[in-house]
Amino acid sequence: MKVEKFNKFFGKIGQAQIRNRWKILAGLLIVTVICCLGLSNFSLALGEEGWFGNSDEITINTKKYEETFGNLNGIGVLVVKQGEGDVFSEDMLKVIEKIGNRMRDEIPFADRLTSIVEVDIPVGNDEGFSIVKPYENGIPSDSEGLAKARALVMRGSEKTNALINSLVSDDGKETWISLSLHPFTGKELEEKYGGDNTEVSTDIGYKLMNIIESEEFQNKGFKLYGGGMPYDSANEDRYEVPEYGVRVLCSIVVMLLFLAICLRNVFGVIVPAVATISAIATVFGAMSFFGEKADSALVTLPVVLGMALAVGYSVHYIKMFKLHFRRTGKRKESAIKCVEECGWPVLFTVLTTMASFISFLFVNMKPLEWMGKTSAFIVLAIYIYVTVLIPILLSFGKDRAPRATQVNGATKLDLSFSRWSKFVHDRKKSFIVISALVIAAFIPGMFKITAQLDYLTITGDKMPYIQEVKKMLAQKLGNQYSYTVMISYDEEGAFKKPENMKALVQLEDYLGTLSLTKWSGGKARITSATSILKEMNRALNEGKDSMYTVPEDEYVLAQLMELSSIEMHNDFSDVMDDDFKTTVVSVDMTQFATEEALANMDALKAKLAELFPGAKCTLLGDMIRYSEMSNRIIFGGLKSFGFSLVIIAIMLVFAFSSLKLGLIGMIPNVAPVILVGGVMGYFNYALDFSTITVMPMILGIAVDDTIHLTTHLKMKHEQMGSSEKAMEATFREIGATMFLTTIILCSMFSVYLFSPMHFLEVLGVLIIVGLSSALIADYTITPALLHVAKPFGKEKEEV
Repeated sequence: MKVEKFNKFFGKIGQAQIRNRWKILAGLLIVTVICCLGLSNFSLALGEEGWFGNSDEITINTKKYEETFGNLNGIGVLVVKQGEGDVFSEDMLKVIEKIGNRMRDEIPFADRLTSIVEVDIPVGNDEGFSIVKPYENGIPSDSEGLAKARALVMRGSEKTNALINSLVSDDGKETWISLSLHPFTGKELEEKYGGDNTEVSTDIGYKLMNIIESEEFQNKGFKLYGGGMPYDSANEDRYEVPEYGVRVLCSIVVMLLFLAICLRNVFGVIVPAVATISAIATVFGAMSFFGEKADSALVTLPVVLGMALAVGYSVHYIKMFKLHFRRTGKRKESAIKCVEECGWPVLFTVLTTMASFISFLFVNMKPLEWMGKTSAFIVLAIYIYVTVLIPILLSFGKDRAPRATQVNGATKLDLSFSRWSKFVHDRKKSFIVISALVIAAFIPGMFKITAQLDYLTITGDKMPYIQEVKKMLAQKLGNQYSYTVMISYDEEGAFKKPENMKALVQLEDYLGTLSLTKWSGGKARITSATSILKEMNRALNEGKDSMYTVPEDEYVLAQLMELSSIEMHNDFSDVMDDDFKTTVVSVDMTQFATEEALANMDALKAKLAELFPGAKCTLLGDMIRYSEMSNRIIFGGLKSFGFSLVIIAIMLVFAFSSLKLGLIGMIPNVAPVILVGGVMGYFNYALDFSTITVMPMILGIAVDDTIHLTTHLKMKHEQMGSSEKAMEATFREIGATMFLTTIILCSMFSVYLFSPMHFLEVLGVLIIVGLSSALIADYTITPALLHVAKPFGKEKEEV
C-alpha cells in the first residue's frame, strides 16, 4: 500500500477545505457553541463513592446494608485534650455538647449522635436494670457530680467496658463525637441536591469542617480532628481540586510559551490554543449534557493530554506548511500540501492514541473508564479542530517570493538532523546492541512494581489536610480506615441460637489477630452486637464483671436479645436487624497496605466460611473497596496495556501492509513502556489509580512519532528508492518537528513535577521518562532497525 495514494486522497481533502473554508468555519463554530452550552451542567465526582457502578456487586451489597442499617458512612470529630486534665471537665463536656448539638442541627441527613455526653449505659439495680445517661440532668458544675459521671462512663477496665478505648481513651484524654447518617434518598436529596449523592456528601463534609474551624472551638486547651468519607470528600474539593486547576493553568502557560519560542509567530500560538480550548470545551460540554461527571482526581489528564496533542498535531501541520511555503511562496498551495503530507500520519496517530485510551474500558472502574473514553473523545476532537482550523487559517494571506537559501527550504536545525541520520546509519549495529542492553537493564525493575491505594501515601505529606490526618492517626483513638462484615441468615432469629453467637465471638477474636486490625491500648477496635449483650448481661447480674459475657443458654440468650433490642434499641439496631437474622461487625484498621490488606481479606473470607457455613457473608467498607480497586487496577491495567499493544501492532501492520515493518514499528514504542516500568520498580513508584494510566498513554503517544517517521520514510523511499537517502530526507523534513513536539509535551507535563500532590509528581516523572525515551528510540533504534531490516524492498541502483 503506497503512501502516495493516501497523500493524494488527503490532498483532495485539503483542496475541499480551502475551497469551502468559510462554510466549514461557520459549521464548526455552531457545533462548538451548542456543545459548550452543556458546560453549565459540568461537575466533578469526588471521593471513592463513584468508583463502582450501580450494577457492581460492591454497590449492590452496600445498598443491602443501607436498607437494614442505614448509611454505611458517617462522620465524626475526635476531641483531644491538650495539657493537663481530661475530657471529663465541665468546660470540655460543654464543648463536646456544643459540637454534638451543632452537628445534629447543621448536618444534612443527620441520624443519631453518639458521645460521652449522649451515651446510654445499662446499670443493674434492685428491679433488674435501667438505662442511664451520665449527663441526663445536664453537665454538673461541682467536682463530686463530675467525678460520679466520669466513674460511670469509665467503670471497670477496657476488657469489661465497651466504651473504653473505643468511644473514650483509657486516660480520658481523647473521645469521639460520632454522627450516623440517614441514606441519601428522598425529597431533600432531590430538592436541595438535584438527586446527586456526591453533592450531599461534599456538603456534609464542608458543614463539619465549618463546625470544627469555627471561632468558638479554637482553643489551645483542646484539638479537634474531623473524620469520615464526607469530610475527606470536602477536603479533596477544598485542597485538591484547586491544585488540579493550577496544574492546568500552568500547562497552558507552558504551552503558549513553548509555541512562541518554537514557532516564533503569533499564528502558531493563538490557533493551537483556540483549537485546544474549543475541542476540550466541546467534549466536556457534550458529555455534561448526558450527565457525565468528571472524576476530580483524573480530570487533569485528558485536559493536559489534549493540550499536548493539540500542540503536537499543530506543530506538524505548521512546520510542514512553513517548509513548503519557504520553497514555493504560495500560501494556499502550501496549506493544501501540509494536509496532503500530514493528513494520513496524523490521522493514524489519532486512531492509535484513541485505541490506547479506549483500552481503559477493560479496567471496570468508573473513573478510569471515564478517563479512557473522555481522553479518546478529546483526542478525536483535537484532531478535528487542528486539522480543520490550521490549514484553513494558514490559507488566508498573501503569497510571497520563495526563500531558497537552504536545501529544499530546510533550516540549519533540519540539516543537523539530516546529518544525524547518516551518523546512525554508519553505526546502526552499535545502536541496536546498546538499545538492547539498556532495555534489558530495566526489565528486572518491572517485576518490582507493587500496587498502592492508600490515599495518604498517594497524595503525600505536602498537602495540609494529609498532615492533619496523620496527626489524627497518631492519637490513641485516631482512625481513618475501616471495614464492615455483614452476616445474614435466611432464618428469622438465627442469632438467638448460641452456636451462631459463639461463632460471632470467635470471629471477633480472629479479627483481632489480623495484622491490619487497629488496637487502642489492649483492645482491638471491633464493634458488634456482643458488646451490648455483654453489658446487658452484666447489668442483669448485679453488675458482676464475671458476667460480662454472652450467655450460652439458648433461652437466656433469646430473652437477652429481645430485651436489648427494646431497651438499647438505638445502639442495638446499628448492629442487628429486627428479625435477628442479620448482624454486622465493624473493624477499624491501622492503615491500608495493599498486599497485606488483600492477604487479610482472603484469610477473613476463609474464616467466615468456616464459622458461618449457612450464612451469606459480605465484606463492605474501605478495605473492601480499596482491595477490589487494587485487583481491578492491576489486572485491568494489564488487560488495558495488552489490548493497546495488540491493537496498535495490528494497526501498524495493516497501515504499512508489512508484518516486518509493523513489528519494527512496535519495538521503539514498547521500549519506553519497559523503561517506565523499570523506573517504577527501581524507584518504588507503585501502581495506583493515576500511574496505571501511564503505560497505555505512553504507548499511545509514543507511537505518534514512529508513525510520522515511518510513513514519511516509506513515502521518500517510494520516491528515491534508497533507504539511506530516504532516511536523510525524512530527518531533514520532520526530525526537528519530532524533537519540538516531544519537548513541548514533556514541558507541559513537567508542571506536575512541582505539585505538592505526590501522585501528580510521580505522574510527571513517568510521562517525561516515557516520552523522552520514545523520542530517543525513534532517533536511534528505529532508523537502525530499518536500515538493517530493509522492509521497503529492493534498493534502486545508483545511476
